[in-house]
Amino acid sequence: MQPVPETETPLALTATLASPIQWSENPTAAPTDPPAFALIEIEPSVTPAKNEALTEVKSSPTEAITETAEPPATPLPTFTPPALPFTSPNEHYWLRRPIPEGGTVWTDKAYPYGGTRGGTLRPHHGVEFYVIAGTEILAAASGTVVVAGTDAETIYGPHANFYGNLIVIQLDTPFLSQPVFTLYGHLSQVLVEEGQHVDAQEVIALSGATGVADGAHLHFEVRVGQNSYENTRNPLLWLYPFPDHGTLAGRVIGPGGELVHGQQIFLRRIDASSKYAETITYSNEDGELNADEGWGENFSFDDVAAGYYEVEVRQGEEKFGEEVWIYPYRTSFVEITLGN
Repeated sequence: MQPVPETETPLALTATLASPIQWSENPTAAPTDPPAFALIEIEPSVTPAKNEALTEVKSSPTEAITETAEPPATPLPTFTPPALPFTSPNEHYWLRRPIPEGGTVWTDKAYPYGGTRGGTLRPHHGVEFYVIAGTEILAAASGTVVVAGTDAETIYGPHANFYGNLIVIQLDTPFLSQPVFTLYGHLSQVLVEEGQHVDAQEVIALSGATGVADGAHLHFEVRVGQNSYENTRNPLLWLYPFPDHGTLAGRVIGPGGELVHGQQIFLRRIDASSKYAETITYSNEDGELNADEGWGENFSFDDVAAGYYEVEVRQGEEKFGEEVWIYPYRTSFVEITLGN
């Protein structure tokens, strides 16, 4: 695991990515060539010393008139979305890993968002981090604790005692004017209280296997709009990528344009060797799972090393695919139409 990059980039050199994603429209397929980066030289500027007078000289037919201006008032701070280093503010990579560095900070690939683990489990509304019991759990972003306890009486999932001990945090930042919540489930111990404000990466709990769990792990969800089981989104599109890695979002649709559920998808790198990668489209026949407002996806791969890839879907003897670039700290998009 490589270390998370520094929180600031050098002032002398800034990379600007062409054509950022616009959230008012669905994104189009990723370009076939890497994007252009504009390198901007930042010239040092001279700032007057504190309370130093600013002098302006005006021309006059008879004499020069000197006016002394008061120092400008300090502007009020402006709030910006919490985009993490090297990411576009037009995306929402707002969340740090909820597991401390050096632990299992990657998501489980066998039971992804929308997956059913081969039809043996209900469609998954979150992702899993497989850690041993007692592992410290961190707040993925700053916010206010709105739930801290158990779901034995109040239902936050499909039924009571589903998450066991859980925490729900409402983030300080809304998304498209909607509140955003992160949920941490199956905890052995809750270390925060309702109403408490927590900072990103603050220890909030210890992992466990309470509720419906087949062993110690952390169940992690992102909810948008309401703190409800029906309002989840795929966390893979919110978690900050590893260094030199990006994310792939996509859609698999049938000949008539309908979304295809539970379709196996393979990802293979073309320009270099890479690890085997496979996932499935969301098993969403009940309509409880939601696509991201910007991407409209029905599958996603996270932590993909930057490079050039082929995305392939197989139906019997037929194969359908597209090629796509993956860029560091960015989401790429691809759409595959079966029968085309």
